[in-house]
Amino acid sequence: MKNTLEQRIQKLEDLEAIRTLQATYGHYVDKGWNEKEMDIKKLTEIFTEDALWEAPAAGVLANGHKEIIESFKSFDAKNKFFIHSFTNPIIEINEDKATAKWILFSPAIDGEKVICMLASYDNDYVRTTNGWRIKSLRLNMANVLGA
Repeated sequence: MKNTLEQRIQKLEDLEAIRTLQATYGHYVDKGWNEKEMDIKKLTEIFTEDALWEAPAAGVLANGHKEIIESFKSFDAKNKFFIHSFTNPIIEINEDKATAKWILFSPAIDGEKVICMLASYDNDYVRTTNGWRIKSLRLNMANVLGA
């Protein structure tokens, strides 16, 4: 069965909203140039209240707004510079739920060392009354260069 024009437009709008949401996440947690600081409090605007943020290789498992914010406070204190560059999105939408795979290229300054993290993200998103939100974010580190 062929999708209607309205359904096709809705899918395009949803894809763009999810791309923008992921970019916004990166913007909120990037820091270190032009006096840019992490905007950790705004993370509650892009994650569901019961969201899960995990990075198994780093031993990070944060469940809900409070734990996610505490994790980023720790990242903020430890790192002078963070920048997220997301590429190669594969986004699948199923009504009010979506999944996405992203590739991450992330230069950072960890303590006194310049590093470059190469990783992928496996994320789940849900449509809420306030738009799309991140339900779960799983960071799969491939390599950290310079560590």
